[in-house]
Amino acid sequence: MSQKNLDVSLIKVPAHANDPLNNHVDALAKAAHIDSHLSSHPFSELLASCILHFNSLPVDMNIQKFIRDIFDVKSLLTFAILPRFNSYSSTSDIDWACTKFCLNNNKQFVSHRNGRSEFCSFRIKLLLDMLPTLTTLQKRKPHLYNPSWLCPQCNSSPETLDH
Repeated sequence: MSQKNLDVSLIKVPAHANDPLNNHVDALAKAAHIDSHLSSHPFSELLASCILHFNSLPVDMNIQKFIRDIFDVKSLLTFAILPRFNSYSSTSDIDWACTKFCLNNNKQFVSHRNGRSEFCSFRIKLLLDMLPTLTTLQKRKPHLYNPSWLCPQCNSSPETLDH
């Protein structure tokens, strides 16, 4: 209203007063409930200079967030079709909301000094099923992991990715 320099005055009209403007508004409201053409255009569409559509549907959210979500979904799908996931499940079996939350939820971590980098690495390895085995840990840190330790499940052979 201020951009178009409009002067608006509101007048309260008693119900059923046969006011022509009130009758016109009532008719429009009734038509909106009956006519699908009128109700399919929200008020924001009537004021917008252009409306972004995706798959012939109007986008009614922040456009930057919408585009970011599209790229997130494409990235997650690329992640899901890695060969290591093909034998386990289909992409419909993956809880995408949980996976995205797990990868993106870094609010509680502020810097590399507190181990954020290692934690992010751990989450990705967990999702990729690439957590280090006991054998790998024994090679990396022999002072912490006794080389004589065996697989905790069978207790008879070394724990490796193949095992």
